Amino acid sequence: MTQHTDPRAELVELRAERDALKAQLAGDLPRATRWLQRKVWRQAEALALLNQRVVNQRFVLRTLDELGRSLSAEELRAATKADATAS
Repeated sequence: MTQHTDPRAELVELRAERDALKAQLAGDLPRATRWLQRKVWRQAEALALLNQRVVNQRFVLRTLDELGRSLSAEELRAATKADATAS
């Protein structure tokens, strides 16, 4: 799976990380800790979304296995479209 990132968002994140490291070096640990905590929360949210996608895909695969058939072309297009809009 290819991960697409917005270069501007990545730059903002790198600047925030730089500022947090500067704060840590300056002894402002609460500021550095707040940034790290927000980063962990964002990563936890992204992981929860990814886990939900995996759960959904496993459910579909189990259902299809029980039905003993593959997706039709129309079902595959609909599933792909739904997955793309969910991410």
